[in-house]
Amino acid sequence: MLKAIANEVAACGGRLFYVGGYVRDLYLSQTVQIEREADIDIEVFGLQDEELLDILSRFGTVSKVGKSFSVYKVRGYHQLDFSLNPVYDLQAAVNRRDFTINAMMQDVLTGELFDPLGGMKDINQEIIRPVNNTSIINDPLRAYRAVQLAARFGFKLHSNTVQQIQSADIISIAPERIFNELHKLLLYSSQPSIGLRYLADTKILEHRHPELAALINCAQTEATHPEGDVWEHTLLVVDEAAKIKNQSKNPEALMWAALLHDIGKPKVSRRQGKKITAYSHDVVGATMVGQFLQDLKASNSLIQEVRVLVREHMHPVLLYKDRERVSNKAIARLANRVDTEELLWLAQADFTGRGGVGRQAADFAPIYDWLTERLLQLGLKPGDRLEPFIQGRDLVELGFTPGKQFKKLLDKAMELQLEGLDREQILLNLQRSLPN
Repeated sequence: MLKAIANEVAACGGRLFYVGGYVRDLYLSQTVQIEREADIDIEVFGLQDEELLDILSRFGTVSKVGKSFSVYKVRGYHQLDFSLNPVYDLQAAVNRRDFTINAMMQDVLTGELFDPLGGMKDINQEIIRPVNNTSIINDPLRAYRAVQLAARFGFKLHSNTVQQIQSADIISIAPERIFNELHKLLLYSSQPSIGLRYLADTKILEHRHPELAALINCAQTEATHPEGDVWEHTLLVVDEAAKIKNQSKNPEALMWAALLHDIGKPKVSRRQGKKITAYSHDVVGATMVGQFLQDLKASNSLIQEVRVLVREHMHPVLLYKDRERVSNKAIARLANRVDTEELLWLAQADFTGRGGVGRQAADFAPIYDWLTERLLQLGLKPGDRLEPFIQGRDLVELGFTPGKQFKKLLDKAMELQLEGLDREQILLNLQRSLPN
C-alpha cells in the first residue's frame, strides 16, 4: 500500500520518505536486537494539503491528528503516520529532528538514504549527538529521550548532548511526557542502568526526581550488599528485571517496581555499629511509590500494582529464611495480598541484583521452588488467589441486608477461612452477627 501511495505522490510531483526512528531501527536491527516503536513516520514533500488528502483517501478514511503539527492516518493502516512538508527542503526537515541518528531519511520508492548530518556514522560509533547546539535547549524533553535512547541501544552521550542536558530547563517538562520517556527506558532496554546512570550524572535526578537521587550514597551493609549504595543496587536490580520482564504478565509494573523497590530506604536507614538497617522501608516505600508515580501522571492501575509489589517485595526471601515455622495461613495471606507470580519475578531481581564486578549471581531457585511448593499445598499456583468460600449472595441468604457492612463481613469470612474453618463453620459464625 505504501509503495502505491508513493507512486501517486510522485505522479503529482512529490516525494515520500521514511523518517525518524524507523530509519534508525532499520539499520540498527541489522546488528543488534532492538524493540521498535509502533509507529512508522512518513514525510511527504512537494504537495499541498488537499493533494495529499485526495491521494490518501483513495486508500481509506483519513483522519487528522495532532495540534501543533498535523499527522494524517488512514483507517486500516494505523501504524503509518503521514506528515506534510509542502516545501521540498530535505535539509530543513532533518534540521528539525532531535538527534543525528533520528535525522536520517529514506526514499520509500528508491531506498535512497539522505543523511547530511552523519547519523549513520554516529550509529556506527554508537553515539547520541544532537542535530545542533540548541536542540535540547529548545526542547528539554529531549534530555530524557537522549538517555532512554542510550539505554535502549547501549550508546554513549556525545559531550554536546551532556552539556545541553545540563543547561536545559528540566523543570518545565510536562510530567506525563517524562513518564513516556522513562517507560521506554525501562521497557525497551536490555540494560536500563545505562540510561539511569546518565540521569544521575547529568543531574536530572537531582533536579526532577530527588527521591531517586536520595538513593545515591545511601549506604548499605557491605556483607549483604557488596555492590555499594542503594543506587548501585537499584541499577543491578533493574538490569536483572529487564532479563526476565518478558516472562511477566505485566512487564511495566515489574520494571517500575524494580526501579522503586527501595525508594523508602533513605528515610529509614540507620547505622547500628557495622550494620545498617532499613526497617519498614517496604511500607514507607509503598507510600512514596504512590506519590512518585502520581506526580508523573501514571495510571491508577499501574500505581496500585507497583505499590503492592514494593510493599511485599521482601516477603519471599523473609518467609524462606523462616521456612520451618511459616504456616499455611501466612502463605495464603500473601497470595491474597499480591500476585505471587509477579512478586517472585521482582524478588528474584532483587535477590540476584547485588554483588560487585565479576560477582557470581545468587541462586534464587531454592526460594522460588519452596514458595511454589507451599502454594501448591494450598491448591494454588503462583499468581492464584484463594477462592473465597463465602460470597455476597451467601450473606443475603443468611438474612443480611446489602450495604456497607458486606465488605467487613466478607473480610471476616476470609479471615475465618484462613484460620482453617470450612464453609459451614464460617456460615454459622457469621449467622451469630445477625441482628435479633
